[in-house]
Amino acid sequence: MFRRTIATLFTGLALSGCSATATVASDGLAPVYRQSLLVSDLERSLTLYRDILGLALGRVSQTGPESYSYVFFDLEPGAMRRFAYLDGEGRREILGLGEVPALARTDYTPPRRVAWVQTVTDVESVIEQVQALGLELIPPREFMSREAGRPGLEAGVIDFDGHLILFYGLKRVEPNASARPPVDPH
Repeated sequence: MFRRTIATLFTGLALSGCSATATVASDGLAPVYRQSLLVSDLERSLTLYRDILGLALGRVSQTGPESYSYVFFDLEPGAMRRFAYLDGEGRREILGLGEVPALARTDYTPPRRVAWVQTVTDVESVIEQVQALGLELIPPREFMSREAGRPGLEAGVIDFDGHLILFYGLKRVEPNASARPPVDPH
């Protein structure tokens, strides 16, 4: 009973967008394995998560009739067609996308309750590509990276199915920016 309660707690944390340090328990299992989202069109979703945000498609599997996904996502058996496992951040299978073709888009009611958060290598390019897809962009905001000592941008996007993704990265460095003479304000 205790193991099931702990497993339920960590599954709930993972599905709510929370994270925990991936330490390995005595039984060899990590307490938080991956985040999982339901999407209505897997190929369309991969254009964002793989092609723009830079996650690597590890594998795609057919969802069997006995999958536990039906229980924890509260789906009718047979509603989910496929499940994609995406790799990133030097880890395997950090995000799962379960394809449910009849899934209705999630309507937004404040406050937003869950977000997928990810770093990207070229944040300006990701913003441009998100806009080109016609997805809703949460306005970018500049920040100063304590670790890198230079400015970055953070922004959000609402994916095709209504999920919030926060992405951030360092701003591009302009060539010879430090070699420019100071501008005289007068």
